[in-house]
Amino acid sequence: RLNLRAVWALVALSALDGSRFAQSLAAPSIPRRPSLRPLVALRMSSASPDAGDGDQSDQTRRTLERKRRHVSREAEEELGGLTGQARSFIFAVQFSEAVQSMMLFPFLPFMVEGFGIPRTELGAYTGLLSSSYCFASFVATPVISWLSDTVGVRPTMLFTIAVGIVATILFGTATTFQAALIARIIAGTMNGNISILKAFIARTTAGTRRVKAFGILTLAFGCGAVIAPATGGLLARPATLYPSVFGEMAILRNAPYLLPCLACVMVQSAALLTTFLALRGSGGGAAAAAPGAAAAKSVGLRERIGFLKQRGPLLACLAYAMDCFVNVLYDLAVPLLLKTPVSEGGIGLSMRQIGFLMSAASIGLFGSIPLQAPLSRRVGSQRSLAWANFLLLPVFCALPCLSLVRAWGEAPGAPAVLRAVMFPILFLVLAAINCFGTLGFTLGNVLVNNSVPPQQLAMVNGVSQSLSALARGFAPLVGGLVVTISSQVLPGGGGQFVVFAFMGLMTFLTGWVVKAVPPGPDSQPVTPAKAT
Repeated sequence: RLNLRAVWALVALSALDGSRFAQSLAAPSIPRRPSLRPLVALRMSSASPDAGDGDQSDQTRRTLERKRRHVSREAEEELGGLTGQARSFIFAVQFSEAVQSMMLFPFLPFMVEGFGIPRTELGAYTGLLSSSYCFASFVATPVISWLSDTVGVRPTMLFTIAVGIVATILFGTATTFQAALIARIIAGTMNGNISILKAFIARTTAGTRRVKAFGILTLAFGCGAVIAPATGGLLARPATLYPSVFGEMAILRNAPYLLPCLACVMVQSAALLTTFLALRGSGGGAAAAAPGAAAAKSVGLRERIGFLKQRGPLLACLAYAMDCFVNVLYDLAVPLLLKTPVSEGGIGLSMRQIGFLMSAASIGLFGSIPLQAPLSRRVGSQRSLAWANFLLLPVFCALPCLSLVRAWGEAPGAPAVLRAVMFPILFLVLAAINCFGTLGFTLGNVLVNNSVPPQQLAMVNGVSQSLSALARGFAPLVGGLVVTISSQVLPGGGGQFVVFAFMGLMTFLTGWVVKAVPPGPDSQPVTPAKAT
């Protein structure tokens, strides 16, 4: 009976469209890693005039649609996948840059004070040394991007990482503020290779695979954000902190901050070796000679920067820079709120409590990674990015309200439950901010890379990275100004609401900028070829 039903089904289908049925019998099965040609053919066949004739059954239309979706998924698998070497290369470079940029924060004020800077001017000199890295990256990133299009990805990446290693050693051995400033500027100049890394991902990935690939950047940055400050704080001034082990080493007594810099050099050296191996030959997803990069070499500089006259790429770069601006404001305002005494409108935590709380809340940096691809597939990356920014507004407004809960909990006769729930609520709020922030970081990169054709990927990533560096450089200045004004306007407490309301307003504006970005060409990657 089953055989008879199968025969009658075949006869019915052949009667509907004999020629198409015969072609489907003669055609080979869909390959495991197909090209885009079957997808294009299916789209053309489904859009042809005879596809809408009344004699074609709904079952045939559903069959064609299933085939089209199947080929689309398989084509995305082929074009959007990254090999293990490519993933290792992306993770290693981003992780080394995160360690290099964040390793110095725990000991930076002590280092500047050791240069003989007066205590009253310590904040200004520390801010200058910290911001010089971002401003140098702002100036140099477009040049690094142009260099990668001119001489190739592999030599440019190897050069920037090698010079970054030298800059880290110079910073660790600096004995004057001027020497440390020069070393930090050199390191910031070489930070432009992150734009090359983003263009590398965009040329070798597609669809949700692109979102997952940019998630590797988020994962690497999160690991660096957790490990780098701990490394810098534990290894700085080893001759003083661990005299039984390092007390006899003259080099560490004369250069008390060299040991954490040497640990950073080890990470950078691993990134250099990984880059050398991953971009060698044809393997490893080396997209340096992909047609997108080849097209960039074949066109002039005017064509490569043609997106500067287009509204979509500029809005995408602006949205990414605004996200980075808010991220730095968060890094500035949250520790200040947690440290400020309860009597002055803060939460009043100790240094150890702040460190434990923020380290625990960093789990939110990794919590967004499983959400990125499903959200992009179901909702779309642009809409997901907009809502990630919109949802930060109520979270930012809720955070300073916890200072009121803390004050009520410290009042005489207050119920013990207020003190008991304080830390769990703080953990959840900070983890949510980290989750939405890293989601915005990943999808912001996707939005920028989807806004231009392949030959403009390196330059648009250079511009977005440059603008984000500029935003990171100005964010501490703007944040400090807002904190100062709010404390003067509301000296008895309440200034924390002004600061976080400003941050919420910035995230809301970022969400509207994201929604205003028109659809881009969503440049299609190609199969990797031999690295340049």
